Amino acid sequence: MKTVEKYNNSFSANIAKGVLAEAGIEAFILNENLIFTTGAVNTDLISIELVVEDSQYEQAVKILQAKPIE
Repeated sequence: MKTVEKYNNSFSANIAKGVLAEAGIEAFILNENLIFTTGAVNTDLISIELVVEDSQYEQAVKILQAKPIE
């Protein structure tokens, strides 16, 4: 698994995951619940990561670069 992008909120991460799903790429979100369970306010310390299989990494990066998520 490779990290395609890091986000500071779960909303953006889930939008990006949906964009990849539309292109047929299965993605997973890591650390999404960690922010809520630890009560972390500063997301600079804990980032939400969007990961994909190694073989789909290049394609996922290209797709997300074409449709930037803010």
